[in-house]
Amino acid sequence: MQDSRDYYKILEISREATIEEIKEAYRRLAREYHPDLHPDNPNAAERFKEICQAYEVLSDSVQRTQYDQGFDPIINQRKKQGMSSQDFYVRAVAKALDKDYQGAVEDYTQAIDLNPRFIEAYIKRGAMRYKLGDARGALKDCNEALSINPNLAQAYYYQGRSRYRLGYTQAAIEAYTQAIAQEGDYAQAYYHRGLANNDLNELPLAVEDLQKAAELFRQQGDRTGYQLAQETLKSLSKTQGKLRRTGGNATAVVRNGFGEALRAFKSLALNPVGGILPTFVSLGKQQAIAVGIVFAGIFDLCFVCGAYLGWRDFFEASIPKLIIVGVVPFISLAVISAIARGIFRRKGSFAGDIFLAGASLLPISLLVLASGVSTQLPSSTMPILAVFTSCYLILNLYSGCTQILNLSERAAALLVPIMLLVSTWLSYIAFASLLT
Repeated sequence: MQDSRDYYKILEISREATIEEIKEAYRRLAREYHPDLHPDNPNAAERFKEICQAYEVLSDSVQRTQYDQGFDPIINQRKKQGMSSQDFYVRAVAKALDKDYQGAVEDYTQAIDLNPRFIEAYIKRGAMRYKLGDARGALKDCNEALSINPNLAQAYYYQGRSRYRLGYTQAAIEAYTQAIAQEGDYAQAYYHRGLANNDLNELPLAVEDLQKAAELFRQQGDRTGYQLAQETLKSLSKTQGKLRRTGGNATAVVRNGFGEALRAFKSLALNPVGGILPTFVSLGKQQAIAVGIVFAGIFDLCFVCGAYLGWRDFFEASIPKLIIVGVVPFISLAVISAIARGIFRRKGSFAGDIFLAGASLLPISLLVLASGVSTQLPSSTMPILAVFTSCYLILNLYSGCTQILNLSERAAALLVPIMLLVSTWLSYIAFASLLT
């Protein structure tokens, strides 16, 4: 049965279109219907989803062949008995589009069991395993695919992502370079190679890669990728300028801590999800620690002011004791972050833990400060502030867990509430001790 949706018509191409023509049509239509460009038009989002589905099928030789033969790659749900490796592969792609990554891995595995040389299935399963946080499994799949065909750009790309997540930065750069050698317009490979070069303090190379990534994202109509590359590039450029002026010594890093904190605040306030990684990677370890401590200091100051202004009639506590209590959330979040990295075997540094803890507490500073004068504010002010700042706190924590700690989405979704519960409980114990 032929699919009722004509993917060729959706992409406005002929059935004889080459892969380059398919890519060009996708880029043109993506620029035209990207939801970011039409925030008030719900039809644009639906149209963009159709375009992505059509491209996903027609850009893949196996899916395109199945589609041309009348197989429905999205809604066909044959029973497992009698299904071929291609059937499992196409069903796995449909599950991946629905973000059922574990189900997709299972079907890709079935496809590989039936055809051990199914290159596309290895690559796609590797991508799904990476999304699930299984970097070693993803790396194994990429290596299998490359052992069959050593000219696969996407396999090299996910090999690089997996190596980077496991802490092998130089090896990740080598994999990204191989991906770019196979596909010269691989914007994501340029972007992540830039991040890896920055980790190795190869700032000129990092800037060059990010500039190339930004240009490719722009050409391909990927507005989100373009903005992310531009923000990261801007952060790196500022860091380069400051290092040249100060000589990069530790004293200068400390002296510039407040300036870096202000810049980081602007980035996180405008975009807590997309801004946290570019902000962090633009900082050296000492700068990241300094910024995290500055953020924690702002939270502690707001906490002390709020408690002293509004709560001092309910308990007797000196300002030094309040300062100690205000430090508890920061320390607990940083320690839990470090423990999580150990449990999930993620490479990283305590600088990232400190930066994440400080950045996450920063939005709450406004809430605790306002609580000190809450009786003088309109009754609706505190609930609005509580919702607003709590959302920013959760967004910062979740984004930091997935982007800075390199945890999977599943692990981050589990870890964030645990971090909040444990930190709140320890803070309550510390605060309650003031009343005794």
